[in-house]
Order: sequence, then C-alpha cells, then structure tokens
Amino acid sequence: MERNIPQDFDKTILFPLLGHKKDDRTAENFLDKIYKHERKVEESLIDTFSRVNIHGMVKTDPFSLPYQKEIKVTMMGESYMNGPYEVFRLARKVLKQLLADEVYKIRFYVYMDIDVNARLLGKIDYYFRYYEHDTI
Repeated sequence: MERNIPQDFDKTILFPLLGHKKDDRTAENFLDKIYKHERKVEESLIDTFSRVNIHGMVKTDPFSLPYQKEIKVTMMGESYMNGPYEVFRLARKVLKQLLADEVYKIRFYVYMDIDVNARLLGKIDYYFRYYEHDTI
C-alpha cells in the first residue's frame, strides 16, 4: 500500500505526530510514527468495541486484510493541534455506523492519510476498513 508522504514536514498538523524538534521531521520518522499511531487507534477501538459487545480483531499485518467495507472519517486541522489525532472522535463516528448496520463481529484496520495542503491547517482522512464476519 502506497502511503502519501508530505513534502513539507513543518506544517502544524504534523507536530502532534512528529514533535517540534526539527531533526525528528523526516520521511522515515513520519512513516514510523504514523504506523504506530494507526496501531494505537486500533487498540483503542478494540477496547471501545468490547464495551458494546462488538468483537473486533486486527491481523498482525493489517494491510493484508481483504476488506469488504470502509468508513471514511475526515478530521480537519484546528487550533487545538491534538484534535484530529484524538481517538474518541474517530470512535464515535465508526461506532455509530457499525451499530446502525448491526455489525457485531469484524476484522479491521485503520489507515490514515494526512493532507498538509488542505485548507488552512490541513486534514486527516481516517479509513476504517473492515471485513464483517457472520453474526455471533
């Protein structure tokens, strides 16, 4: 899966991910940090799902999952820099859709695409891709 790597790492939307040190703003560090954040989001979602009786699992290599459905959540950059990275904002929208569709057993992964040039402060597109298993 080809990841979109920003050309300019000095954009405000990247600071919560990469930090403020100039030396930490590299393509390699970006890829490492975004991968770790995606795994952190998945762990948090699994915990949230278990509280509402949705059985969620993630493969060891998440991008190898042949997904059936996708929920796209876009978070715009804002003056509160951590806002687009807060997991509960994503979880609300994903959980709302899963409950509406009566989905109770899934394998999933989260893919992030950061657009530093969108509008004034950039945006993050979260792609919640999942494969629905038969209902328990």
